[in-house]
Amino acid sequence: MNKGDLITEVATVVGKKKVAEEASNSVLAVAKKKGKVLGLKIALAAIISVLNFSTLAVAASAPIANEWEKTVAAAKHEGKVVVLGPQGNETRDALVEGFQRKYPEIKVEHSGITSASLPPKLLAEQKAKRYSVDLLVQGTGSVVSGLLSVKAITPIKPFMVGPNTADPSVWLNKKFSFSDDAGQYIIAMSVYIMPPFAYNTTMISAKEITSWKDLLLPKWKGKLASRDPRVSGGGLANATFWYASPKLGKDFIQKLFGSQEIALSRDDRQLLDFVGQRKYPLAIGPSQVLAKEWQDKGVPLQQYNPEALREGAVTTAGNGTISVPLNPPHPNALKVYIDYLLSKQGQTEWSKAIGFASLRQDTPRDHVEEQLIPKEGVQYFDSNSERHINMRNEVVEYLNTIIGR
Repeated sequence: MNKGDLITEVATVVGKKKVAEEASNSVLAVAKKKGKVLGLKIALAAIISVLNFSTLAVAASAPIANEWEKTVAAAKHEGKVVVLGPQGNETRDALVEGFQRKYPEIKVEHSGITSASLPPKLLAEQKAKRYSVDLLVQGTGSVVSGLLSVKAITPIKPFMVGPNTADPSVWLNKKFSFSDDAGQYIIAMSVYIMPPFAYNTTMISAKEITSWKDLLLPKWKGKLASRDPRVSGGGLANATFWYASPKLGKDFIQKLFGSQEIALSRDDRQLLDFVGQRKYPLAIGPSQVLAKEWQDKGVPLQQYNPEALREGAVTTAGNGTISVPLNPPHPNALKVYIDYLLSKQGQTEWSKAIGFASLRQDTPRDHVEEQLIPKEGVQYFDSNSERHINMRNEVVEYLNTIIGR
């Protein structure tokens, strides 16, 4: 038997001459490289064995592909998917337009809603046995404290059955990131490292601060502003980190708010105005998005590199988490929508809309500041995890003993 006969024999088994020729060449090349004498009949047996295995693998995957085709067909029959997302035109477009182009038969009904308004709306519907919403794209705090705690959301994994959710290896640390402790309900799509504060570049140098404890020095007394740490936002996220950190803890919080005469505000614009107008050299926890906007307009402020503090950095998902309320009315359309949203295309659109990196590692990041992108293998304080969100009430109660109510 010569090489030509070998290819003919293999082709007879696998049915395709080109595949047979490539398989034969591969096996013979390996045999030659290793300096072994491999009879053509033995090679034939090896190749057929390999190709038969491949054929079985392809055959096994066929039902999976067929099931997905059935899901897509059923989704088109349902005709729509209902999404409650964050407010804003850019995020709305990212959550609607790309999917709509790919699946014009499935209408996306999107409504923007604030995190505070979400639990009352959804719980009122569920109490009345009305189930109108398929997917929530929201901040973790309202979902964990207002919905997960009363079992108003359902596990998301049964709806992750499409080709784009089959392989978690393309995500940070090769897995999907769940915000809930059970790892079943809330997936974080995008996370960023939260800048701890913004500072006026004409008043101080970033090199002056390498630890949170530096802010306890006498020179900062009466010169610090902060977002009120008793309400949701960057102030509370930082305070929760301080509270939980063995390097800082209650003692640091007591000294910072008890003796440094910090100016508090619940208005991000006011905080940044404090810094931009040189009233205070730095402000703890203002909106990152707004700070970047002011910085781009030429205001002399800069966001401090979050990884430059010795105690570590805090990550937050912002509005970048997804969860499924009870009894979604369009389950097949939901499966197709989630598959698209977690695809490379869907995550690229989402990332560009919010200005933060997707946790899906193959999406472009040229629009995101490098210092905001979480690094593979690095441990961060996850301010959006269930256990840290549940800690917030305890943190606020402690702050009230220092600041007052």
